[in-house]
Amino acid sequence: MYRQNIVTRFLLIALLSTLPIGVSIASETLYYLVKKADWAAQSATAHYRPVALATDGFISLLTPERVMLTANGLHRNQTDLLLVKLKVSSADPRLKWERVADRDGSIPRYYGELPHILIRKVYALKPKKDGTFSLPDAPFLKRVSAHLLPKRLVNKFLSYQEWQDTERFHKLQTRNFQRAKVQLQWWYFDFFLQDGSSVTLAFIPQHWWEKPESTSDKKAVFTIALKPREGAAKRFTTVVPQSTIKTSASHLEIPSRLVIRAVQGRDDNQFSIQVNFPEVKGEFLITPTQLPFAAYPSGLMPGPLRTVLSGAPVGSPSFSYVSQIPNGVVSGSLAWDDYQAHFSGQAYHEQGRLNDTPERQGGSWTWYHFAGDGWNIFGSPGSYIYLQKGDQILCAGFQLISKNYTLQNRTYSSPDHTKLLTGGEIQFQHESLRFRLKMAPSTAKTLVCFPSASPSQVWGTVGGEATLSISDGSTTQTLDGRMFLESCSWEIYKAPKEH
Repeated sequence: MYRQNIVTRFLLIALLSTLPIGVSIASETLYYLVKKADWAAQSATAHYRPVALATDGFISLLTPERVMLTANGLHRNQTDLLLVKLKVSSADPRLKWERVADRDGSIPRYYGELPHILIRKVYALKPKKDGTFSLPDAPFLKRVSAHLLPKRLVNKFLSYQEWQDTERFHKLQTRNFQRAKVQLQWWYFDFFLQDGSSVTLAFIPQHWWEKPESTSDKKAVFTIALKPREGAAKRFTTVVPQSTIKTSASHLEIPSRLVIRAVQGRDDNQFSIQVNFPEVKGEFLITPTQLPFAAYPSGLMPGPLRTVLSGAPVGSPSFSYVSQIPNGVVSGSLAWDDYQAHFSGQAYHEQGRLNDTPERQGGSWTWYHFAGDGWNIFGSPGSYIYLQKGDQILCAGFQLISKNYTLQNRTYSSPDHTKLLTGGEIQFQHESLRFRLKMAPSTAKTLVCFPSASPSQVWGTVGGEATLSISDGSTTQTLDGRMFLESCSWEIYKAPKEH
């Protein structure tokens, strides 16, 4: 078994080194279209200042999916066009995402001169015979990287839920309960109820954004939210001293207020939750219908691998992350103001543990969970996916470059925080089928908004209606469902040093 684990880790590292996978994204890849003469006129300066900045007060940038639409729509047949590729910190206060009428998604605008230090590459765009443009070719190594390993091996890692060690995941769960609680740690649950309501629930044993001077100052956070079928969303968050938390090998609790328990003596990892606050009371019994799944095959991403793949600082600790219940059923009751219900529905549960601080992560992540018409889909765009139809798991693992697993037309329209993601389109491919998940921002309700004192740091989740489109190239089927969309920004902005 030891030798098998060594081989598995080696092959995993070899595979991941060819893929664009990361725990977090520390910067935005954005683009700017400009005439060659205008760009050359300011090439010797430290900043680029177009005429539009003086009149509009901002520079309009482009997301990758908008580049060709804009070039072909506004610059057809133009022979002196440059495409400037930029890396802009997602925490840069001058970068703002704003809504524009009659446009899907928010538009990135840069409020200030554009520092040349943000430039990664400048491409000359030449029109084809019909006057249209196409994107420049990717670097050679990037184009061939997905073909460096045998297809059978690649497919094995893209479906590694078939050979993951479930017992190891249960042991990680026990360790999460028993070990000292660390700053970046969580127990997260979400539920799609049959009455059309949606619920999220999370326990964070140590406040992410605070820096306590002593153990006695540490705080824990509990949050629960309800999006009813109709009406306003309900949210409740409380902060308690960490010292009041009681734990064992199978449970944690805030005495007389909250209990999260893995039911003893069961093989299916059943959970029960009791919530007992003056504002909200509820009971949840969760039974898995699928085995645990981890985005990292062993349930743990070693620190060195995090450094290579996501830019974490050298010497970073390992990251434990497991979907202990990727799909399950929930039953129980909830009493919250005018919502009084006995319910049943679909359940999800994950646990994460990283003994580190938010600012050392230097980036952000996006996660989603869709359910509708027998489909259960969750993951992180550009990284991993869990794709289930009925009782069949079609794919659970990392996606290749060629699969084009992207988040497009992002929308930021939450009244609670400017950096909360409230909509978008997630596209991916499985075998001959092309999938598109689209969440309607107009239906999105903020369920979690957990901000830091820093305006660039926030964790939040919205819930709303969504559609799943499945195309085989000739026909497209569109299904209705519901989705949770989670976004988290770790980074504190540090101005780049001018050279």
